[in-house]
Amino acid sequence: MQKRDAIISMKGITKTFPGGLKANDNIDLDIYQGEIHAVLGENGAGKSTLMNILSGIYRADSGEFFLNCKPVQIKSPKEAISHGIIMVHQHFRLIPPHTVAENIVLGLGTSFLSPLKGIEKSIKEFNEQYNLSIHPKTRICDLSVGEQQRVEIVKALIRGASILILDEPTSVLTPQEAKELFGILEKMKKEGKAIIFITHKLEEVLEIADHITILRKGKVTASMPSDQIAKKGSEAKSELAMKMVGREVILKVEKESFSLGNTVLEVDNLKVLDDRGIEAVKGVSFSVNRGEVFGIVGVAGNGQGPLVEAITGLRPPSSGSFTVKGDVGYIPEDRLSMGSVGDLTLAENSILTDYKNSCFSRHLLLNLSYIREYAEILMIKFSVVAPNVNTRAKQLSGGNLQRLILARELSKNTQLLVAEQPTHGLDVGSIEFVWKFLLEQRKNAGILLISGDLSEVLSLSDRIGVMFQGKVTIFESPFSDKIEEIGLKMTGF
Repeated sequence: MQKRDAIISMKGITKTFPGGLKANDNIDLDIYQGEIHAVLGENGAGKSTLMNILSGIYRADSGEFFLNCKPVQIKSPKEAISHGIIMVHQHFRLIPPHTVAENIVLGLGTSFLSPLKGIEKSIKEFNEQYNLSIHPKTRICDLSVGEQQRVEIVKALIRGASILILDEPTSVLTPQEAKELFGILEKMKKEGKAIIFITHKLEEVLEIADHITILRKGKVTASMPSDQIAKKGSEAKSELAMKMVGREVILKVEKESFSLGNTVLEVDNLKVLDDRGIEAVKGVSFSVNRGEVFGIVGVAGNGQGPLVEAITGLRPPSSGSFTVKGDVGYIPEDRLSMGSVGDLTLAENSILTDYKNSCFSRHLLLNLSYIREYAEILMIKFSVVAPNVNTRAKQLSGGNLQRLILARELSKNTQLLVAEQPTHGLDVGSIEFVWKFLLEQRKNAGILLISGDLSEVLSLSDRIGVMFQGKVTIFESPFSDKIEEIGLKMTGF
């Protein structure tokens, strides 16, 4: 069989950041037309850095690029786009008040008004070609997350993408939306486009990828056709996880059975307004008991944020009531701006929500030596990897910062723990770690878990509330025969 030529080859790519962190260490990567190539790795393995280099956001310190066997230079996103290389980021870069067509026009280098009709025509053509179902005159703020992602894909196609990089594309999608996305990608693959698929969801890799490359500590540790690993059957995911992390990873949690304790949270006909004064939570009622995980699942933007803000005291309810019995621990979705203060040290962040405790301060004076000792113990217990407790929080990877926040919140004597998207953007090793500690906390507290990841909610929860347009539908365990119904409820059916 004649060997194919890669559409893009990266040879010897190396990137070192200030402070000596080598994010990419002599990486080779070949991408082929008509292929979905999955790139896996832990947080901090170098995936995002490598893709940012390929898409022109970063410059490599050394290494070469070849496009269709010819050397090229990629010094900027504009140059990457000129070569047909476009990245769809995990956090969409759209302007909510503007329409689909207006968002696509932005950045094309043409006047804002004149090309709109042409863009609208192109959108309709792509709708028919890929079954996208997005209307060019709809405002972004009125679209679901899945529809917004399709807008980003259309933006890439209109700019002539032949190599499409998707960063965690299913992290906020329902199972049905993910299935629809895979259908779109299969059509693009058949047309000869190359797709680089970055994800932490191993089952998706085995379902859709043609080739898999694994990075660990900035180096390629494995690269293989997906059918080579798929032959392992039920062991395939475990082997992928081991190649990513370098050790055996538990991908399925075993929950102990507990007798439910007292009610720690009672929510009764709660209504909450959002920042625009629109009712985001519409008469929600549920309870959480000690010894259980009550999981709320839904596509982002269906009222989960205002609900959590009300329960944690960050937003007043407009009507209804909720009762919390005991202290509350809170793991916020935004670990950077809500869960930590980037310019403070790890020691200072470790007491951020409990600094008035007499162990840490007396007469408004902080006991710095005790705080440092306390933080060192937490870092060891929760495996926070950092040079020392004087390291700034903003210098940590996402996984290590989440471990620090968990350490802080789980080390307090709380009766209710509110965990909002606790594993979002984390790798399989960090997810295993977070799940373990959440279930450990369940022994002594009630857990309110808010997540857009249905598999996570199904794995951890004792009861599930599906949130759609401000209302909650409750499902009792077992969930094995209700998965499709839960997925449909997430989309309003």
